[in-house]
Amino acid sequence: MKADAECKEISDTAFYCIYVDAMLGWLARMLRILFGAEVFYSSSIGDSQLLKTNCLVVTRDEELFRQRRGPTILLKTDDHVKWIAVFLRLGMRPFEKTRCPECGGELIKISCGEAEAAVGHAIQSAECWRCVNCGKYYWVGSHWRRLRQLVREAEEVRAECLGTG
Repeated sequence: MKADAECKEISDTAFYCIYVDAMLGWLARMLRILFGAEVFYSSSIGDSQLLKTNCLVVTRDEELFRQRRGPTILLKTDDHVKWIAVFLRLGMRPFEKTRCPECGGELIKISCGEAEAAVGHAIQSAECWRCVNCGKYYWVGSHWRRLRQLVREAEEVRAECLGTG
């Protein structure tokens, strides 16, 4: 069986900051939402910057993975559930903290009345947040059920991260 990912130099501190290459925007949002990770993602971040950073780099680019020195994950599958499973297997814990999926900013708890007034419709949620950077509003809705289902599926699948040094 082929490994779902290859990993090198992954340690407990690898997840303090994460650079996700331009091919993985969905994953950048998921790492922010599910794990509260500080994720840097932009189509303007080039390979030269990714090669130099001390942060964890997540990529689908085999050449970048080969050249890179430092903590790196090469995702070898197209299966998004397995992508999340790799991070679960590496010890990241979901739903303990969350960040704005768009900009990565910190979310502060607010009254849902404030969120309702801002978005212009009723919100059926006990908890609401606002991003301190971009000002977007968030609440627990049907998307949270889908996120919880994604994590349950990821916990059930076998995903390997083959260590390469």
